[in-house]
Amino acid sequence: MDSQTTIRNEDSVLRLKIRSYAKEQRQIFRTNATDALRFGLGQIKREISELENLSAKDVCGLAARIKRRKHATSEDMYRLSHAFLQGNENINTFSGIQGAIQVLVKELSGTNMQRQIDAAECFCNLSLGDGHVSEKITALAGSYLVTYLDGKEERLKRSCLWTLANMLATCEKAAKTLLQMQIVPKLWKLYTAPTDDLNRFQDDAGICLYLIATHAACTVSAVDRRYIVEHLHEKLPTDPGSDYYMYIIYQLNIVCSEEDLSVQQAESLVNFFVGNLKTDWDSYAGGSMRIYYGVRVMANLLAKGDPKLLGCLAEPENFVNALNRLFALQDSNLRYDLMRLLKNFLSLNIVDSNLLLEQLKVYA
Repeated sequence: MDSQTTIRNEDSVLRLKIRSYAKEQRQIFRTNATDALRFGLGQIKREISELENLSAKDVCGLAARIKRRKHATSEDMYRLSHAFLQGNENINTFSGIQGAIQVLVKELSGTNMQRQIDAAECFCNLSLGDGHVSEKITALAGSYLVTYLDGKEERLKRSCLWTLANMLATCEKAAKTLLQMQIVPKLWKLYTAPTDDLNRFQDDAGICLYLIATHAACTVSAVDRRYIVEHLHEKLPTDPGSDYYMYIIYQLNIVCSEEDLSVQQAESLVNFFVGNLKTDWDSYAGGSMRIYYGVRVMANLLAKGDPKLLGCLAEPENFVNALNRLFALQDSNLRYDLMRLLKNFLSLNIVDSNLLLEQLKVYA
């Protein structure tokens, strides 16, 4: 399996994870007909079977109702959320009704916190549709979804993150628009939040950054890249979502000849890479992304030609130990990148090449 296949597989897994987030709510409602915590409605009297069989006709009726009232109740949004989970027909029906999404935007941007949450969760399920739906949501509600990433309400923030992830995964135009709304710095702050953060948004923010790096890397501004450079040190290998870190750094071309890195910034990358080698990264799915792209980032760092940027890897013994562990994997997908890493290290002329090569354990 080559690295591009690995990334396609990772992308598919993440997109499945994004969609399963909303669908998991069905299990909650099957086992508990009371949803007071989430919607503030008290006892839900309707049968679960009714909620799981809402048709396009039902969606039209709900859309007409909220348009007529210019307001959507929590119950309206509860029913719409379930309708959107049942397939694209319901999603396309609602998104095609002029003025319907605007009513949800009104609730999302209002002052009632509970209805803000309800609207955000409604948008999360609506964003499971195709690209044209994501484009419309971005145009009408994108600024609010991004702004609420700075908020303190956990459910609202999490629903916004998953809605944004859905849109980033399905619509390139939506991604470009969102990138103009200062989404990258906001996501990076959440991604690098302290590990004692009780709300744990690091992994969700990491998925969004991963999707940006995959689908819209060329659109990320120089200002956003510089922000990431200045905050590289805030992410640790043991943090939630750290599997995506090196991939994000590589895809966004953070370590390139044009981008200046301080000794501290470069050292944080080296420490992250070395920290990965000290963990059981080869025992789970995310480990391959850490290693493949960690090696590429290190090769780019060495290509800058400045030994002061190498941190602990400037010591030949440390470099050899790291390289030998990677060679021991006997991974054909790593071979070219490891040889490039070795070549760039030898080009620094900080050690006798023959002595170093004698210590390497390259497996045929």
